[in-house]
Amino acid sequence: MSQIDTRHQLEEAGRRFIEAVPALATLALVVKVDLQAKGDHQMYKLTFPGPSVEKDDGSPAMIDMLIMRQDFNTLLDPRFGLKEWTEAFEQGKIKASGGGMLQLVQRVIEKQQRRKGG
Repeated sequence: MSQIDTRHQLEEAGRRFIEAVPALATLALVVKVDLQAKGDHQMYKLTFPGPSVEKDDGSPAMIDMLIMRQDFNTLLDPRFGLKEWTEAFEQGKIKASGGGMLQLVQRVIEKQQRRKGG
């Protein structure tokens, strides 16, 4: 998959995330995304608000995510939403670190899911 396609996919995932959790729309957030496939790592930085996507330059991010490329491709299915992303995180398919910022995002997501009934 080309870098342009991957950037577009990450932008789309970021847009869908903000649509699903509008309370985070104005949060200044930098997420380092490591897409891993058969020993290959594609590293990107996803910046909000935006989202904007660029190749990772090695600078620190607020949240670091590791996801297998295969799982990422599956979660991009337009039929999948926040519920499936949350389940993937809970099942360990998405690994994330980021201390307080990650906890803040998790709390806002949980509140959004309670409001929507799931």
